[in-house]
Amino acid sequence: MIIIKNIGIIIRNFEENNKKFIGTREDLFKSFYKYDVNLVGIPISNDFYKIKELVDFCDGIILSGGDAFLEQDFLLVEYLYKNDIPTLGICLGMQSMAKHFSNMDEIAIKNHLSNKLYVHYINIKKDSLLYKILGNNRILINSRHKSAIIHTNLNISALSDDDVIEAVEDSKKKFFLGVEWHPESLDDEYTKKLFDYFINVVNSY
Repeated sequence: MIIIKNIGIIIRNFEENNKKFIGTREDLFKSFYKYDVNLVGIPISNDFYKIKELVDFCDGIILSGGDAFLEQDFLLVEYLYKNDIPTLGICLGMQSMAKHFSNMDEIAIKNHLSNKLYVHYINIKKDSLLYKILGNNRILINSRHKSAIIHTNLNISALSDDDVIEAVEDSKKKFFLGVEWHPESLDDEYTKKLFDYFINVVNSY
């Protein structure tokens, strides 16, 4: 009997045209439609007890992008890390992972916010899990963030040419990795390798 695994995707509050919504970018969900998994939306603005109930129903979690941290972001990162739940952080999701393991705030930056499909290169450390997954030490990515993490006690696995932290990880965990860019918006080989690896880890437990 095949057991279909559940992937939780964090969804956030946002406002457009004076209307309030809870959700995330469509391409994040669509990126995982091709996998034989159930997708579960988890509102991060909810009471953490209710967030935890949904997380416990899932086999892996994707920390999505967004504009602002909530206290629940860091409670969730701590819970995921402590319980070794496979976790993939994207943009703000990566920053919440990195910031939780740091004693410093992020800084504002201007040159990493762009709507272009590809924006700049990153340099990936060869001893990192990210390098093992992608098989390349330098790749071209998109960039849609207005702030940057300047310190973390997690392993830094990738930097931009101007030394902005672009990926963090803890290789001692089943899968605890965050990327600053938005792989869900790039239909390329590296997105496929990253998402395939994450799903394979989830399916192996």
